[in-house]
Amino acid sequence: MGIVTTESDLVSAVAPARLYKAIVLDSSNFFPKALPDFVKSVEIIEGDGGPGTIKKFSLPEGYVKQKVDVVDEDKYVYQYTIVEGNLLTEPLEKVSNEYKLVPNSDGGCTVKATRKYYTKGDAELTQEFLKSTNEMSAVFAKAVDDYLLANPDYN
Repeated sequence: MGIVTTESDLVSAVAPARLYKAIVLDSSNFFPKALPDFVKSVEIIEGDGGPGTIKKFSLPEGYVKQKVDVVDEDKYVYQYTIVEGNLLTEPLEKVSNEYKLVPNSDGGCTVKATRKYYTKGDAELTQEFLKSTNEMSAVFAKAVDDYLLANPDYN
């Protein structure tokens, strides 16, 4: 099995506590509202939202299952692993994600994202694939930011 790690930083105008609550603690309600073209529903298959929880995201063309690894509300850290679904195309076995929300002086935060792609056998990932995945993450992050900024009453 090979492992490819990528890192990115995205700046958000949303306060870290509010962003964390939306995308981690209230993901079942938040994502279908904020990203209706990408996420149809989120359901907890197993667990209580903490480590070990399995979440199923229903997408327009399929689904993805995530296993929650870490929820640290005090430090705004969230880790999960994609273990099943349409996003696990060949040659991927799983993808682990870590997000840290670091407060900025302007009231927003920097989202520090680390992704580890675990490939089957000795398979390698192309730079085009990695670039495309990072671009999609940036699109999602912008949509989340835009939704929260346009809906200041969403807690």
